[in-house]
Amino acid sequence: MSKQAFEQGEWQKVINAHLLESHDPAEWLRYGVALLQTITPGPEVGKQQQQAALAFVQAQREGATSEMVVDSQRYSALLSLQEALILTGLEPTADQLHNLIRFQQRLAGRRLISKGKPSIRTVHHLACTGGTVISKCLSAMPNVVLLSEVNPLNRFGSDFEPTNPLLLLERNYRKLTVKEIKEEFLRQMLKAVKICMNDGVDLVIRDHSHTDFCMGDGPSKFTPICDFLAEDYQLQSVVTVRHPLDSYLGLLAQGWQLQFQPSRLDEYCRRYLAFLDRYSDLEVMKYEDFCLRPDVFMQHICRVLELDYDPGYRERFGALRLSGDCGRTSSTEISLRSRRKVPDDLLKQLKESSDYFLLLDRLDYRDD
Repeated sequence: MSKQAFEQGEWQKVINAHLLESHDPAEWLRYGVALLQTITPGPEVGKQQQQAALAFVQAQREGATSEMVVDSQRYSALLSLQEALILTGLEPTADQLHNLIRFQQRLAGRRLISKGKPSIRTVHHLACTGGTVISKCLSAMPNVVLLSEVNPLNRFGSDFEPTNPLLLLERNYRKLTVKEIKEEFLRQMLKAVKICMNDGVDLVIRDHSHTDFCMGDGPSKFTPICDFLAEDYQLQSVVTVRHPLDSYLGLLAQGWQLQFQPSRLDEYCRRYLAFLDRYSDLEVMKYEDFCLRPDVFMQHICRVLELDYDPGYRERFGALRLSGDCGRTSSTEISLRSRRKVPDDLLKQLKESSDYFLLLDRLDYRDD
């Protein structure tokens, strides 16, 4: 079925191009909307309405959620309202046009579920790599809800957890199994996804990858944001990185290198490489590119994550507050910072670390 015909409102073309054996829920939703838009008063109106209803039923059989069916029907109603307003000489309101665009994008297939799975966007980076400011800019995009630094396996937080009874149970009774943690995490995520779908917003999870790779005895066997969610959700994901010397200097400034042993550059680089290995199938984007050309960077990351891009993010991101906001002193400026002073001991480690040079080569950074 031609998406172009659908987007241009050529409803009969959409109907003629529909494949009855299609298993794509988006196809059936577009077909249902097209049938509604071609209904004409007369003796056949009941039959036409029944055909449209059956198209929506088939869309659900192929995996569409009830929310997507409701969105489709609302979209059809808005189209009819728009046409009625135009016929009476009245212009549609800005809100009506906004809703039409949003529903049109969804029904054209960009935000529709694939094989019955709702979409979740995920962003992965290590600590002190510029992830907070990039996440703020993502959060400033229209219709985006970003959950910052999520990791259900993290056990390094505060002892005061009044809203997390299972974590309190673990601390005062016994350690929870990975299965128990996963079950509770998926239950909470299901509720979050439903809320976002009902409100018509896109959910982005900022993974706390530092938990998985830079805490404890070694890289974790589980990366729960992907491993736990992949079965039930369609994940659209990206990795962001920074020059490893700058990120390691950031760890030293916070004292976070003590969270892994041995607390040396070589060990950090080994864990950084494990992080890259785990997400080797994802696109890698550099913090330095973000600082030099933020608009180009944000347009691209929005395309990767299938989010709406709005240049107005630069006026909004500075007012947002996210966890992990401990690096930049300015909340509104986007620019490269001067490198921190390299301690003498670290200069020696740089010369001795084979993994450091391997990491530079892997990420295409220079030794400067």
